[in-house]
Amino acid sequence: MKEEERKDGQSADGEQAADLARELDRERKLEQRERSQLVRVGRAIRVADFMALLMVLATGFSAYATWRTAQVTRMVFAVSDRPFMGVGSVAFEQRQSPSPRVAVNFTNFGRIPALGALVSVHSIVDGKIVKNADGEMTTMDTGILSPGVPHYFYSYLTPDVYQAVVSGNSKMQVHIRIVYKGPAQAEQFCYFERVFYDQHSATFRAGGGSDHCGGQEVF
Repeated sequence: MKEEERKDGQSADGEQAADLARELDRERKLEQRERSQLVRVGRAIRVADFMALLMVLATGFSAYATWRTAQVTRMVFAVSDRPFMGVGSVAFEQRQSPSPRVAVNFTNFGRIPALGALVSVHSIVDGKIVKNADGEMTTMDTGILSPGVPHYFYSYLTPDVYQAVVSGNSKMQVHIRIVYKGPAQAEQFCYFERVFYDQHSATFRAGGGSDHCGGQEVF
């Protein structure tokens, strides 16, 4: 009898142990499934974060491209919708007359008229401004300058000064300054060029210039 009771007890203990093992196995499998699900969720979150980062970068690049396009468009309009004054040529005229002169050919190289243009020309010999003859202008109000039409400004010299320059005994520069506006009248433009006479080639050559006069006298 006692032997049977002992065997029954061992059988019950074995069943409990088996049940415990099965329960632990179920819990382990459940934990593994939960862990696997957490890993998948974490991967999904990382993918979503990466996609969000890509969207932010795409938005940033799109905004930059839009800004750059606006800048280029504004620049194109600024260049195409304004006059461009410049000097076409500078040369001596009336060489054998009692009043030799420097002829400055200035032109609007843009596609729209220049308004309110003030043109100033000064001849400088050996570092000194040549004095004007009676009635001679050094600044001219040209008003409206149509595109492509040549205009002239004359600066007169005495025969002695002219001969000294062309022989190379004196050094001569001509300073040309043009201040003007476009049709918008909102911005004033400036053109300044310095040319010097080269006795070897018997021509005037460029010696520098600027498009920013800054409202200051450059002569």
